Amino acid sequence: MTAPDHIVFDAEPLIAHADDEPDSDVVEEYLDAVAVEDATGYASCVNLAEIRYTIARKYDRVPADEYLDWLTDLGIEPVDVDRAWMAASEYVLNYNPALGDSFALATAEHVEAALLIGGDGDDDEITDVRIKRFRDGSA
Repeated sequence: MTAPDHIVFDAEPLIAHADDEPDSDVVEEYLDAVAVEDATGYASCVNLAEIRYTIARKYDRVPADEYLDWLTDLGIEPVDVDRAWMAASEYVLNYNPALGDSFALATAEHVEAALLIGGDGDDDEITDVRIKRFRDGSA
């Protein structure tokens, strides 16, 4: 695997990584590329909110916040919604993804990066953003 120079992380791959799910080692490779500065990593604030509440519901707020702090320390740059909300709404209008997914897509478009997502195939018809899947099939 060769990580792109710029990568946006959707919530699913980071939640899979935090939970050590199958194929999370692929996500680890992308995170390693960010850590050694071979790639610049980004995440939408909407997706970071998804990660926080998903991990907090399963474990608690403290581990969720620690994971998010770790991502920031690693070099993942949060992208505010004001940078992507209009494009996110266009993705919903044109392709009807979940709102979090539309923000991940819009963020990738905004920062001109590839988007790392899961393998459910919901984004197959989208060609505006270079999409990378960390696994085949849904979680």
